[in-house]
Amino acid sequence: MTDMWDDLFEAPDAAEVLGDLHELATSVFDLCYDGSEPEWAAWAWSILTRAGLAAAGTEYERGELVLRLLALNMFHREFCARALDLGVPGEWDVDPDRVLGDHPRLHPVLLGIIAERRSLDLADSTDPGDLDFDVSVAATALDALVRSEYRRVVPLLVKMAGPADLAASVWASTREGARFPLSDTAVRELTVALTPAGHAALEWVRGGARRS
Repeated sequence: MTDMWDDLFEAPDAAEVLGDLHELATSVFDLCYDGSEPEWAAWAWSILTRAGLAAAGTEYERGELVLRLLALNMFHREFCARALDLGVPGEWDVDPDRVLGDHPRLHPVLLGIIAERRSLDLADSTDPGDLDFDVSVAATALDALVRSEYRRVVPLLVKMAGPADLAASVWASTREGARFPLSDTAVRELTVALTPAGHAALEWVRGGARRS
């Protein structure tokens, strides 16, 4: 059963919400071929926007926005791994080839600057103090920086969306044509009869969706 008022409201366009990050979101939110993951990313991004965490006045700040988008992706994939057996819990990683590059991606030089300003220890062992951003180092930098942003934005996402609504939204995002935010009816339908794995994933979200 769906809310009779749903058709009166048009969901925000994901490309408009995400702006120049939409291309990147489409690239990394690809767990389900016929799902609604980019739309979920746009909805989650709108929550960060209301919290003042989705605006950038400098290129450095825009680089941080990329990291926050990837933090949302980390949460989404971790939940799907826990609740739906889509992947392995705790084994999220990002392919630097999907993320690094010229605008609208994150430039490798900017990645190095962010890592340096945040005092990440990524120095090349052959030349201490000189950052050598080959593929392995870039992947290490991305992982550390995204986890840092995860600890900042995901607890906020849980608080502002609410655990049940947030969990239901991720379940819905694996289906084609989902519209966000979900109606109260849709949230109830998705959370009324959970599998043991689904219940455990919901409790994980209620506990703050923490990651090591």
